[in-house]
Parts: sequence; structure tokens; C-alpha cells
Amino acid sequence: MPQFAEVSHDEWIAAPEATVRSQFADLEHHIAAKVHPKLSFRILAQGPQGARYEQRVKLLGITQRDVFERRFTADGRMVDTSVEGFNRGGSLSFEFKPQPRHGVEGTLVRITIGLPLPPLVGPLIRPLLQAQVRKELAAAAAEDKRDLESGGYRPGQAGRSDLAAAVAPRPFAAAA
Repeated sequence: MPQFAEVSHDEWIAAPEATVRSQFADLEHHIAAKVHPKLSFRILAQGPQGARYEQRVKLLGITQRDVFERRFTADGRMVDTSVEGFNRGGSLSFEFKPQPRHGVEGTLVRITIGLPLPPLVGPLIRPLLQAQVRKELAAAAAEDKRDLESGGYRPGQAGRSDLAAAVAPRPFAAAA
């Protein structure tokens, strides 16, 4: 059974939960607006129950390519699971909770990344990998926060998918 390196990060965003959820789920917006300059996305399939997409990222000096399948759980989480590539079996989980602060409507987003560790050397590289992932995760969450709080994202804008309501408990069925 593979071992995993797991890192979580909480980010408070001054925007309503539905807007935050929609922005995080909107791959087309992330691509068009270059929300994450260090990440490259390519949508392979997309529908109301989820998506299938390719992501490329450089981590610890290694370019990693993964194909992720996205699904929305009954409790409202968005879960992306790597089904092909460098981090196959790994996952990203996003939880969204309304949390006003100082009279401002906001959302607390908890992002958890689990990456499979290579056999034998996994325990040795876990601390280095977790430190690097923690740094990259905090930067990516800040990029989403900046996009949302600056008004860079508008849900339901023409030409983009609004997936705010796509929290169906059914997993994404890949197109035939």
C-alpha cells in the first residue's frame, strides 16, 4: 500500500461561498485568466457532475504531468483525483464553509493535497516534499484569493461554465 505526503492549507476569502466554489471549479476561467501562472491546464471533458483535465506543474525541479478527474461530493467538497501521470492516486480536496469576518461575508476554503510517495525513498523525501507542497499550495490559494477579491471572477459570465450548483453526489462519467 503506497504511503502519502499530505498537506492542508486554510484560506479565508472575502466572497460568498457560492462565488468561491464556482471560481475554484471553473477551469475555463483559470486558463483564460492565468490565475495560476506556474500551472498549466487543459480540459479533456467537462460536465455538471465534474471534469477531466490535464495539469502540468514543476515541483522540486521536475515537470509533472497528471490527468485528474473531478467530482463533487454529497457534502459539498470538490475532489480532484490523479488517474494518470506522475502523481497517480494522489488527490486535491477543496472544502468550502461560509465564514463572515468583521461583518464581511466570506468563505473559508480548506485545501488538502495528498501525494503518493515513491517506495523505499518515500519516508526520506517526505519532509522536503511536504515543505515544497506547503509553499506552492499557499501561493496558489493566494492567487485564487486575489482573483476573487479583485473582482477578476464573475460567476455565470458568458462563455464560461458556472459550476457553483454542481455538487451532485454522482462521480463524473467520462465521455464515451
